Amino acid sequence: VPRYMEDISLKPMLEFGEYNRGVIICCEVSDEYHLYGETADFMSRFFGPKAGIEEDPVTGSAHCILGPYYGTKLGKSTIVGAQKSLRGGIVECQIKSDEVIRIAGAAVTTMSGNLYI
Repeated sequence: VPRYMEDISLKPMLEFGEYNRGVIICCEVSDEYHLYGETADFMSRFFGPKAGIEEDPVTGSAHCILGPYYGTKLGKSTIVGAQKSLRGGIVECQIKSDEVIRIAGAAVTTMSGNLYI
């Protein structure tokens, strides 16, 4: 899996007309990766060039979709995703019901401020 943006051309994603926000690339973690210490159940990356985001380092909204998908596929109510961007991150997904997904992980503050109305 290419880890750096230099390895990935966004041109095909920009030309593909069937999405607006972004593209999620994902796969289940194989037993072989677990033997080498990978603790996640699935890996992913999120690209949003049409929204001005080349690559999102860790995408909570993507995990709200991927968690239930892989939870059902693997028969688990708690599942762990690893987003493999350059910064990367781990997101734990707890499937509470068909409509409620609880996600947890470390966060980085990228901006803060005040809004006056």
